[in-house]
Amino acid sequence: MAAALQGIWINTDLRIRRQQLSEHHDCVIVDDFLQDPHEVVEFAAHHAGEFTIPEKGNYPGLLYRVDGDLMTDTYRFIRSTMTKHFPFLRGDMSLWTFFSIATLQPDEMSHRQRICHTDPCSSPDRTCYAALLYLFANEDLGGTGFYRWKKSAATQELFAIEREDPARAPTYLQEHFPALGESSCYMSESNEIAELVCMIPPRFNRLVFYPGTIPHSAAITAPKLLSSDCRKGRLTLNVFADVRPSRAVRPSDHLMEA
Repeated sequence: MAAALQGIWINTDLRIRRQQLSEHHDCVIVDDFLQDPHEVVEFAAHHAGEFTIPEKGNYPGLLYRVDGDLMTDTYRFIRSTMTKHFPFLRGDMSLWTFFSIATLQPDEMSHRQRICHTDPCSSPDRTCYAALLYLFANEDLGGTGFYRWKKSAATQELFAIEREDPARAPTYLQEHFPALGESSCYMSESNEIAELVCMIPPRFNRLVFYPGTIPHSAAITAPKLLSSDCRKGRLTLNVFADVRPSRAVRPSDHLMEA
């Protein structure tokens, strides 16, 4: 039974390919990742009542923290396989996992939720990666877009304002990003704040592993299809890795400027 899931097991016959995201960034795409993805969807549905709105409010939906014991197989895969593709040390990483399901309509989102983002690192000498597993069959729910900031200084100031005094954000947006301040949609294409450099389409049971330092966003163009039902909505399994690089990270790796 899904309620008694003992582990989330990966497929032994994986299809792995590397794809360029930008001049300095690649991602790895793994199709047919899980051995039994439908069982994992049922497990998420069984725990639907335990999904909560994140405290920081950056994710436009609901999250459920996954016990690390269930992720042993996936974590082993990241350590053994992804370290062959990316410059980080397999023996020095912290890993954690959430089920995520996007639910907010555009007019319910904060300005911060309407633009792309990067993932935080625990300290300046570390960096971050993420694995995103699509667990929905309806591809109209959208894939993932990767971006390059156009005005990094103004963008970072906007993020600081959102954290410290959200009421000032609309005024700042109107001054620095007037078109963006008037928009009410999920980010799925280039705009004033960032240039779209790559779009990864969704596919059921497809895993995308990428550097969290490159701006990214769920590319949801049909928000009316969103649902809190794990069997129908935009359910993903998200693994975050806080790691120590095996080489110095170049400033250009962060794609802060166009």
